[in-house]
Amino acid sequence: MARSLPLLASMALLTAACSRGGAPGGPPPAASPAPAAFDWDRPVAALHLRADDVSARLGSFAWQGTASWSAARGDRKLDVTEQHAVRQLATGDFSAEGTVDPGRGPGSESGKRVIWAKGMSYARSLYPASGEWRERPTDHGRGARRFRDESFLLAGELAGLLGPALVAAPAGTTTVLGRPARRFSLSLDRARFAPGPSRLSEEPPPGGPDAATRTRLALFDGREPIDASGEMLLDAATGAPLSVRVSSLLGVKGDPEARVRVDVEGRITALGGDVAPVEAPRKALPDERKPKGVARALEQAGLRKKKGAEGAPAGDAATGDGDDDAGDEGE
Repeated sequence: MARSLPLLASMALLTAACSRGGAPGGPPPAASPAPAAFDWDRPVAALHLRADDVSARLGSFAWQGTASWSAARGDRKLDVTEQHAVRQLATGDFSAEGTVDPGRGPGSESGKRVIWAKGMSYARSLYPASGEWRERPTDHGRGARRFRDESFLLAGELAGLLGPALVAAPAGTTTVLGRPARRFSLSLDRARFAPGPSRLSEEPPPGGPDAATRTRLALFDGREPIDASGEMLLDAATGAPLSVRVSSLLGVKGDPEARVRVDVEGRITALGGDVAPVEAPRKALPDERKPKGVARALEQAGLRKKKGAEGAPAGDAATGDGDDDAGDEGE
């Protein structure tokens, strides 16, 4: 049983590990014509629409989502919960936040907040030293956009794990935030499940992947959907997802005791003029993820004169350290 805890941890993070970080980043999307008409013969495709895609269909919107991952093996169990929020403006500016509670008690939560506003990325952790935001000028929106979509695509990630086995059936109509919507019930057709290609590389690195990676990827390759249910409400005019709820129970091939329960919910909470503005944080600190090292130490000790001062000490030449911070900035 000593190894069951790491195994459970890998199981609880299965969905996050297999697809988090894979959400597209890239530069800000260029202006494009109106999105193509939604294919109502493939309603589950709505779960894979990124925030930019939804904004192109609905305009500015605010969204909130939650996810919980429960992993059990025998009498051992681990629970992880997540809280997410996105504000996406029609202009392309956005904010996103995510908080993860690994279930280890107070103080174990982690998270991040990002803003993309007027061509600049800003970020801060959940518990920064003094609540400060920092500029991220080298990001150019790539990392901020990736983080946003990792939150917004929670239901899409789970749908990707289930693949064609996740079936959507029409279940009437309704109204969400004043917009007509089509309702679909979600269920699992186990006969349609196909695990897809293995995530284990045919050419592993020297010495092979580490034990945690092998366990995680083997779990992904060996996932066996047992059940799934839920509901999604899609905008009748554009197919954009207005509200989604998906639950699934997964087993692991070769391990009859292993079970992973995943519950995901997300809904748009405001549209258009009801969406709060996205603004650059006030008094954001400059990007400084790499310390200035020797230059700062010398200056604080009074052994190095600031830029423009005459007679800089020989220590500068010896260390090769100058005032050009270009090499101090990292991604």
